[in-house]
Amino acid sequence: MKKILLLILFFVSQIAIANTKVNTQKKVESFIQIWGLLKYHHPEVSKGKYDFNNEFLLEFEKIQLIDNQEELNNEFLNWIKKFDGSKISYKSDDDFFKRKNLHSKNTDFKWINNSNFTNQLIEILTGIKNNAVFGDYYASINSLNKMVGFKNETGLNNFDSTLKSHRMLFLSSFWNSMRYWNVNIYLTEQPWSEILTEMIDEFDSADQLKFELSKEKLFSKLNDSHSNYQYSTTLNSLTNFPDFGGRIINDSLVIDVIFNKNKIEKDAMEIGDIIYEIEGLKLREYYLLKYQNVISASNENYLKSAIEKTYLLASNKDSIRVELLKKNGDKQNRYIHLSKLKYFAERYVRQRPTIEVNSKIIEENIGYVNLYKINKQELKTAFKSFENTKGLIIDLRNYPEFISEADIANYLYPNKKKFLKALAPVFPSYAAYDIEAPLKIIKDPFSSGRTNKNFYKGKVVLLVDRKTASKAEFIGMAIQQSPNCITVGEQTFGAVMNRTEVILMDKTTIDFTGVGAFYPNDERVQRNGLKIDYKIKESAINFHLNHYVEEAIKIINQ
Repeated sequence: MKKILLLILFFVSQIAIANTKVNTQKKVESFIQIWGLLKYHHPEVSKGKYDFNNEFLLEFEKIQLIDNQEELNNEFLNWIKKFDGSKISYKSDDDFFKRKNLHSKNTDFKWINNSNFTNQLIEILTGIKNNAVFGDYYASINSLNKMVGFKNETGLNNFDSTLKSHRMLFLSSFWNSMRYWNVNIYLTEQPWSEILTEMIDEFDSADQLKFELSKEKLFSKLNDSHSNYQYSTTLNSLTNFPDFGGRIINDSLVIDVIFNKNKIEKDAMEIGDIIYEIEGLKLREYYLLKYQNVISASNENYLKSAIEKTYLLASNKDSIRVELLKKNGDKQNRYIHLSKLKYFAERYVRQRPTIEVNSKIIEENIGYVNLYKINKQELKTAFKSFENTKGLIIDLRNYPEFISEADIANYLYPNKKKFLKALAPVFPSYAAYDIEAPLKIIKDPFSSGRTNKNFYKGKVVLLVDRKTASKAEFIGMAIQQSPNCITVGEQTFGAVMNRTEVILMDKTTIDFTGVGAFYPNDERVQRNGLKIDYKIKESAINFHLNHYVEEAIKIINQ
């Protein structure tokens, strides 16, 4: 009797599915997910034997005419069978899923069972999902650095954003490449599967400006500070900028640099003035509204860093209304003038730090070294002069241009030491944790230092902030493993490892962080930034440039 009831329930459910009207958005979502699964898992498709972009365009037009689930399921079945020759078989690898340190947080195939598919379609999709014999035409892992590459992804010739099929191909290609090959995709603020649902509606419009804004929003959802989109319509269309820059502290902008003294005089702005409202909005509300869906940021601290010297007050108008607190205590509500830049790249130049010296002795017995411009020989000379100091301040509020982590670790470590664990892709949507570099015998990139009885034995205070980015964070992780290191500052960039480039369907490009980074104790650095031992609490009203160094001196003198 129980078996009969189960059979009745099965047939009733199949009839219900057959008669179900298919939701247009859900139809496209299912198609995008199936297309991605075939692209990276199917034994023939993954070898590049088909023009799979063209297959998307053709099939997309077909499913536009389908409005019920039974027809859609049959169409998907027939389309998949098109790529299945007589000798095709899906081979699973149970041993792979038992391997040590396998990272599976990026896997999400719940959609296969939750999409009103028939049992036959579910069975086929599950077989493809479990297939372990696939090609590397669309994505290949470098045997030396373990990073994924997309060398055969060259975009779509004659891409036309006015065509819905082209826009959806753009979305599908990028979304799936991240789903299957971005090892950090599990860290997005919003689950990546939910982002697909949201972005299908975003990419529905044929308006060119809307398409460009939708791209920016999609990339911002990565929450990856490496994913700066250099083709951004929003950022590149800004023509007028303030003649000063500042630092965002506690929802206010404190002016800390003047770029054009002659032009700034008519606004009577000076270092130390505080802007707390822009165009009638609180400063934080203003910049989140304007840039949160434009700039991809691992954390909000990086977003502040990306805009505080340039984009925060930029506009296409020649002035912008602000409320500010003058250094003398006066409150003002007025317009400030905006000016054209001398050249396009000036917006990036303005973000570079300024330094007075590469190294010096403070208070006779404290060493100070700034890593921004110092080279190997200068570093050697500096550490020679630091031999008898009781403490050392290493300023990493910058991006070191001429040294590596090994150059400085050699002076700080008594022995060679591991400072980083990496998470790298090994299989579509799977990664391996704590991978070993293939060239480890020659040089392990995640270990540094050497046997050195004359290593620096005083207190080491590492200064970091929102400008400590990427390679600087990598160097910072190495410095932090020295015996007497205390890290002082605020949340950093939150994207340590190398960039991986993706060529998009419209032939523009975007980067993402290709490998995950962890401390030896398994503490994650991606999005979080470097571990801070002593957090700097800044005040907009009492702001001063030497705050970090002064706090470091106090710690050393304790």
